[in-house]
Amino acid sequence: MGEILLEIEEKEIIDRAEPINIKVINNTNEELKYKILAGKDGIWETLKEFNEKAEVNWIPGDDGNYMIIAEAKKKNSNKSFDFKVSQNVAVGVNEDRLIKRLYVDKDNLTIGEKINLYVDGDVPLIMYRYFINSKNGWQLIKDYGVDNSLTYTINEEGTFEFLVEAKTTDSPNSFDDFKTISFNAVGFKKPEITNFSCLSEERLVDRELSFEVHGNFEDERTALYKFVKINPNGKTYCIQDYSTRKMVSFIEKKAGSYKLLCMIRDMYSANDFDDRAVMVYEVLSYKPLELKGFTTDLSSPQINGANVLIKSIVEGGNNLLYRFKIDGPIAEDSGYTRNSTFVWNTKAKGDYKIILWAKDEQCDKEYEIEAIINYTVEEKRVKPVIITDVILDKDKDYLVNESIKVKVITDGGYNLRYSFVILKNGLKQEEIPYGNANWTSFTPKETGEYELEVRVKDKYSEKEYDAHTVFHLKVKEYIEGKIQHILVPSKGYFLVGDKIELEAILTNTNETLIKYVTKINEQIVEETNYINNNKITVVPKCSGKYEIELYAKNKKCKNGFDNKREVKFYINDALPVTNTKISANKAIYKLNEELNFITTSNGGAAVCYEYYIMINGSWKLVQRYSRKNYYTFRPFIPGQYRLLVLAKSHYNKKRSYEDYDSLEFIVEE
Repeated sequence: MGEILLEIEEKEIIDRAEPINIKVINNTNEELKYKILAGKDGIWETLKEFNEKAEVNWIPGDDGNYMIIAEAKKKNSNKSFDFKVSQNVAVGVNEDRLIKRLYVDKDNLTIGEKINLYVDGDVPLIMYRYFINSKNGWQLIKDYGVDNSLTYTINEEGTFEFLVEAKTTDSPNSFDDFKTISFNAVGFKKPEITNFSCLSEERLVDRELSFEVHGNFEDERTALYKFVKINPNGKTYCIQDYSTRKMVSFIEKKAGSYKLLCMIRDMYSANDFDDRAVMVYEVLSYKPLELKGFTTDLSSPQINGANVLIKSIVEGGNNLLYRFKIDGPIAEDSGYTRNSTFVWNTKAKGDYKIILWAKDEQCDKEYEIEAIINYTVEEKRVKPVIITDVILDKDKDYLVNESIKVKVITDGGYNLRYSFVILKNGLKQEEIPYGNANWTSFTPKETGEYELEVRVKDKYSEKEYDAHTVFHLKVKEYIEGKIQHILVPSKGYFLVGDKIELEAILTNTNETLIKYVTKINEQIVEETNYINNNKITVVPKCSGKYEIELYAKNKKCKNGFDNKREVKFYINDALPVTNTKISANKAIYKLNEELNFITTSNGGAAVCYEYYIMINGSWKLVQRYSRKNYYTFRPFIPGQYRLLVLAKSHYNKKRSYEDYDSLEFIVEE
């Protein structure tokens, strides 16, 4: 854009009687109008109003230090000025100047950096004051003082100028000398949000939701993050004000469509934010229902009079309801119950439809999931083949490359054969054909959801199977780290300075890492990395509500955490004040005799006491809270008296007192 410069005929000491030529040099590509001013001791004189002429001749008239300012603006501009430049001149001032020179520790800065200005004075007993010239014009930074240095933080970009005015301590002038020095400040690369993700696989009501943001910014700078949640009704809530913490967690109490706004800015940025991103997420009342299996223990066809066990496996929801309907010659309807199985006693031959309806208790629809099995009942009576039990060598924690053993227990039939089919995500992985062995083993090579189908049939049966069942196995790469219990000292009352040892009881301890986050009054004060240590010692340095969050994960976990637990306790400054007692130095109380009362108590820290006295039914505050545990007075009125003392710890600002005692006595004439 260019700039304007001042060209003054004389730059050193000028004779006040001689005209001085002041000229403005236009280094822009604009047609400009110029205004020139001269100032001394805070009084300004306009040498030339705005016009196209770029120079003026000026006769100062008085000795002193002057500042010449030139303002320029474009034609048709509505601004006060578009360009500005200034320069100092000395008129009739001898060479014994107060300010020898100014210097700064750097000429070019980045926003947020500090600049140090130093003044080199020539004579003792000098006072200095400091101004800065920026986009907002001249501003006073520091008034007159003997300090010859200044540290200033730059929070905007542009060209700046320091003005230092100086005078001797006995000078009547506004200033005796001044100098200026210029420097530049440049902006920084604004931080950007590169990734904004939800770490929670399931976004459900009353389940913790965790969100994490990643930003791109220069290594030597610090980025701050702010999170604002927007409810379905449009109301906004600040989840976290600007902080270096880039992960937030919270719980939603109602289902609906929410928005989470994340704002990022540099720590020294003057903007409300440098970049932002918004995430729209849906919170459901419960996990959507998914049908994993719908089978009968006896395959079709079966004989009349058989008891057929109908089994359903449905995942999701909070409180599931199941309804089984039999459509055929003799219809049956179980109605909605919480049972996922139904025993159907076949009473007549024919073709049937076995219908499953399933829904969550909160659902108003007739059903959320429907499944149908076609089934035939025959008259011929043959003892059916039944799978009575399937035994696996473990009931959970199925891992990649670890063998899983299966054994089948059956009843009925004559000469049974067994087959096993392994599927992953609906695709067949392995099939063991029919044979005499009622057991098998397989080793999963990948993570994922597996189905193990067990088939049994009689040797002479022409069916695909006479009985079958399906098991669902979730195979993982590792056993998730889980916090079973958190052991906390049985001591129920904790004080500042106590050593509080917490121990987490973990599953798979050797392979589990744990991170500790310490909060005081809901503010995070300490956060560790994931470490292989299930113990932590907390030594509180202040009172308040403490909350220790424990995040556990397996060493192989790549994203987020596997399990989270927390423990809360309150830290007190001291034990409560108790057993407060007032004692007197006399047993008989006489008129005009000095009485001394001493108060003792147990517990507390730096206990303070406040005394009230009641004389003939009227209360009066006689000694406000102080460390004095005694009260002395001389009664001048006979009658009945009552002395009340309130006691509390000095640090207890929330309560008016913690304990009290009173003493009644009669003053005799």
